Amino acid sequence: MSHTVRAGCVVPGDQPLTGPEVTVVIVVLVLAVLLALAGMPTLSVLVLLAEATDSGFRLVRRARAMKRTAPAEG
Repeated sequence: MSHTVRAGCVVPGDQPLTGPEVTVVIVVLVLAVLLALAGMPTLSVLVLLAEATDSGFRLVRRARAMKRTAPAEG
């Protein structure tokens, strides 16, 4: 019996991130590093990163789903 484990953020037919999406990810990571350097507790920074990552993935999925279902204009 074969079992495969997939991450919760993996969706069949996933596309690589676009330029603007990568930019947002980099900005979030830089802000997290700055918060850590400013003295924010490590656990708080990790929780912030986890929540931001989860929200980001949800927004990207929603935006891509809306893009696929939108009628073609033109």
